[in-house]
Amino acid sequence: MTLSTADYAVPAACTHDSSSDTYHPRFAVERKSGDDFLTALTWERDRFTSELRRAAEWPQPLAVVVETSWETLLRNRGCMSWRDIHPNQMVGTLSAWTRHYNVAFRFFESRRRAELCAFLLLVRHSLRREQI
Repeated sequence: MTLSTADYAVPAACTHDSSSDTYHPRFAVERKSGDDFLTALTWERDRFTSELRRAAEWPQPLAVVVETSWETLLRNRGCMSWRDIHPNQMVGTLSAWTRHYNVAFRFFESRRRAELCAFLLLVRHSLRREQI
């Protein structure tokens, strides 16, 4: 099974292409470690913006859950300390992406909290679908 966009989705919120065994979600969660997040901003920017474009018509934004805190990134600590990216560049990119794409970023100080957020976002989306 493959998702066309993101890492996690609720199967009921997807269409399934049986020929490629690919699910196309209408809501999904992309989880990134701090290093993966910075790579998406730099070396894999084109690939990541393609993923953002695939979520353009979704009724809910693509949820990107990052396993490092906003403060860590802004203070050039942790995964930022050895990257050649200034916090202002990161802020500018995120600001542009949230204006131009259907995406919402969430930052957490630990992997465990990011996992919990991803799970709760999927549960909340699933419950909303059941109410419709």
